[in-house]
Amino acid sequence: MSWRKFWRFFRRTGQAKVGLALGGGSMRGLANVGVLKTLAKYQIPIHCIAGTSAGSIAAALWAAGLNAEAIEEIALSIDWLKIARISFNLQGLFDPVKLQKYLAERLPVQYFRETKIPLSISASDLISGQEYVFERPEEEIALAVAASCSVPGVFTPTKYKEHYLVDGCLVNNIPLSTLAKHQPDVYIGVNVISRQPMPSLPQNLVQIFSRGYDIYELANMERYARYNPIMIEPLREYIPPAVKPGKDFYHKLIAAGETETESTIDRIKRAVG
Repeated sequence: MSWRKFWRFFRRTGQAKVGLALGGGSMRGLANVGVLKTLAKYQIPIHCIAGTSAGSIAAALWAAGLNAEAIEEIALSIDWLKIARISFNLQGLFDPVKLQKYLAERLPVQYFRETKIPLSISASDLISGQEYVFERPEEEIALAVAASCSVPGVFTPTKYKEHYLVDGCLVNNIPLSTLAKHQPDVYIGVNVISRQPMPSLPQNLVQIFSRGYDIYELANMERYARYNPIMIEPLREYIPPAVKPGKDFYHKLIAAGETETESTIDRIKRAVG
């Protein structure tokens, strides 16, 4: 049998290996939860998963063995103003330690070696300017997520070994590259940053800061093309971040993830085989 015939047979038997990369985008990362819910609904297998910033929260919970409904419940209960501890130094307004503790209390496992499927979480090293990927067996998942979510200037950097870590979106917002070592046949990426312009002028510092991140990331989207991913982009309209959003805001984001994944599901099913 030629390798092409073998590959077609392999794909027909539904054994394609799927890698999922969940992107960051502050609270808009809740759209990742809707993506997971729909993939689970259609029984799309996920063989390895990666996450950056807000996407790292959903990725970690999924890899640890929680189902989509449990992840949604945790996501809806997060109050960022309560889990952000005031920092008393000049490197950031808040200390990420309280976020780390919050996550540790909700994760059913502690270390990367205990996850159900391979997990990688991306952070940015302020000193080297390079990506640091948490994935080693002995590393703590909650610490990795807290570091990956630490928006510079808002959260103090996380000191880890010789690294000084902040938000992973600065170097790799949709971490498809960290899945490559697992050699998935199908890459699925989730971009929760809208490509649409702002409908009106920003109203506060949070919106200005967030929009600056958006512009940087959208200008660098071509870096993901090498993996030929199926890209899910839930936010078809620009949704400005809210300082203290209500549950309706959260539900809207999760629903957007579900809706967009539904529209992409036929393509995903064909790719998976």
